[in-house]
Amino acid sequence: MSIRSLAKNLPPDPDNDGWVLGWGVLRDRHPWHFVDVYADQKTAKAEAERRGVGYVVEFGSHRLGSDEFVCGRYPPEG
Repeated sequence: MSIRSLAKNLPPDPDNDGWVLGWGVLRDRHPWHFVDVYADQKTAKAEAERRGVGYVVEFGSHRLGSDEFVCGRYPPEG
């Protein structure tokens, strides 16, 4: 069973309407697979470890209701 992300409670991405900022879990190898987005890095890392080899954690923006995730953004400070 995967860990629930509660993505709808994440902060909105100020640059993209309908998108939220958070820690995404994805497989960055072929085939690419987006799992979900999480409020904190610790929870996202636990899910990535549970998923196994090839799954990573990245901070980025996720369009709710889709598998779209743009990473490479910097996490908030503090």
